Amino acid sequence: MYYVLILFVGLLGPSSAGNAFFHTPVVEDAAALHELACKEPKKGASPWNVAHLYECDAKRLFIPYQLWTGAEWDGDKDAPCMHEADTIFHVNNRSTTTIKGPKEWKGRQIWSREKVDGSKTQYFECHAKGIGRLWEIRKGRERTRGPDRCKFPAGYGWEPGKRRRCFKTALEIYRIEFDGDHNLSALEFEYWYKSRGGYVLDHKYRYAPNQGMVNAWPQRR
Repeated sequence: MYYVLILFVGLLGPSSAGNAFFHTPVVEDAAALHELACKEPKKGASPWNVAHLYECDAKRLFIPYQLWTGAEWDGDKDAPCMHEADTIFHVNNRSTTTIKGPKEWKGRQIWSREKVDGSKTQYFECHAKGIGRLWEIRKGRERTRGPDRCKFPAGYGWEPGKRRRCFKTALEIYRIEFDGDHNLSALEFEYWYKSRGGYVLDHKYRYAPNQGMVNAWPQRR
């Protein structure tokens, strides 16, 4: 029987074997998150552990700003949201992108996000409601965005399954994944922008700790 089990694990491969024998929770609403963090806790040393990210008494979730930049996070939830970043990642396994900063731009502290092929450069800042895009240039077209918009959910006040509005934008976290030790492994959310006819779903995104953006899925047709 022992050898049969080894063969079965070998046939599945490391990824499939892990899913077959270890519980990897997926959270899609606030009640499920509370259940995982407060009634089924696996408290580990990682700062990305659900028991560290979620406060049971206050029922509030903290999303590190480093999830967007891909920078390492030491677990300090009270640190300033603007932090050092010099990361490179690949969106959809093909679009090589960097985030660097902070640096000053028009009196603000910003991160510069650039595609390595030179097709797009964007400036972002952080605030109490997350991370917003201030300026960009793509295909020779330059655009300035207003402050207090949200492009990424970070900090406190976010709940999975609940849309949160910023200035002319809205975000909704619809999926949070944890590994077998209940450490955050991925977060997926929707990005909406306000038009004359109401809010329009523009993109869905997937982010992973120490990586940054993993996937971007356009929603407009």
